[in-house]
Amino acid sequence: YVLPSTVEVNHRLPTLADHLKAYIKSTDQPIIMYLHGQDGTRATHYRANHYRMMTNFGNHIIALDYRGYGDSTGIPSVYGVIHDVLHVYKVIRQVCPDNPITIWGHSMGTGVASWTMYYLFKNQTDYKRPSGLVLEAPFYNTMQAFVSYPVTRILRINPYFMQAALDSFTTVKLDFPNNEIISLLPLPIVVIHAEDDVIIPYFHLELIQDYVKEHRDHNLPPIRFITVPRSARCGHNHIYSYPKFEEIVSDFAFLKHAPPA
Repeated sequence: YVLPSTVEVNHRLPTLADHLKAYIKSTDQPIIMYLHGQDGTRATHYRANHYRMMTNFGNHIIALDYRGYGDSTGIPSVYGVIHDVLHVYKVIRQVCPDNPITIWGHSMGTGVASWTMYYLFKNQTDYKRPSGLVLEAPFYNTMQAFVSYPVTRILRINPYFMQAALDSFTTVKLDFPNNEIISLLPLPIVVIHAEDDVIIPYFHLELIQDYVKEHRDHNLPPIRFITVPRSARCGHNHIYSYPKFEEIVSDFAFLKHAPPA
């Protein structure tokens, strides 16, 4: 739990709910649930820098480690990590039923974020739904991410090995179809990607943009696509260091207003 930069704290409380009760004083204080990528933990240094940047806008940041990451026990799986995020969302909503909540996913976390959001909008829930979704350095879908991931280059030498690896995704139902899910979500969405990203290349944003243009209902809120220029040298993990980052984030209206009932 990372507090807004304007709030001082000199002690730690035992649970997330205790922190929320102590520091969220009104229903208009925005909360960001941050879902990280596959490497490291919620405390990885560049992520901590990211949190600090986002707290400058008065946001309360809730970052979590999925099962099997950091100090969280268990073995990660598609449904397991989504369950973890939904549980944390439930805890937040029990204490803060009306505050605007944005789910912010980075890298692999964009898949977790979009699936979680899809679940919350598709299923009946007693809790108010999130007000916005931010996908930072997203992938088009799991297979496309796998094929373009630098480590898999060795598999491309032999088409048989590559096809066997791709078939395994179908067998175990391991997929985060970002392109399909965000085309259906009825809320404001921001997609931001750096042109010099070598982990999940920039063309993933272009593929998502093309898919959305063709498949998203025009009556749904528009999706905003933001390109971080190659000259900024932000790569995959440092978009927060882009000089215009604060200006961009401050323009996200859903970080400022409570969501509809």
